[in-house]
Amino acid sequence: MDDATWQRVFDVNLTGPMRLTRALLAGMIARESGSIVYVSSEAGLRSSVSGAAYTSSKHALHGYAKSVAFYYGPKGIRSNVVAPGGVNTNIVVEIKSEYAATRVGPVIEHIATPSVEAETIAATIAWLLSGDSANINGAVLPSDGGWSTI
Repeated sequence: MDDATWQRVFDVNLTGPMRLTRALLAGMIARESGSIVYVSSEAGLRSSVSGAAYTSSKHALHGYAKSVAFYYGPKGIRSNVVAPGGVNTNIVVEIKSEYAATRVGPVIEHIATPSVEAETIAATIAWLLSGDSANINGAVLPSDGGWSTI
């Protein structure tokens, strides 16, 4: 993979959420409350069919979210992660090499759980944002139909 691809993936998956958090924290600290939910992937839970840059960026996002939880939890701010499996979107997965296809194909065919609609993941996020999850901070919650248990 080239450096530009690596950087673009990290910019989207890690730097963007960090900058958004930085922009929101002052208001949350002033209110002494807030809940942040980062969207990761099953790729952040293990090595993955998603490629090195994507997988690494999602692992890094988990660490960042846990740091936010540690530092700002005492100020009433919660930080959690949802790690979806497959979600039905208009994103087309492109496997760029024959070697990758030999590694990824069997996983997708035999291990991955069925994809879900975006509303399923949105419901998980809404729960984490709600008071019903008031004691959850620094968690990475798989919402992957059990894919992460395999």
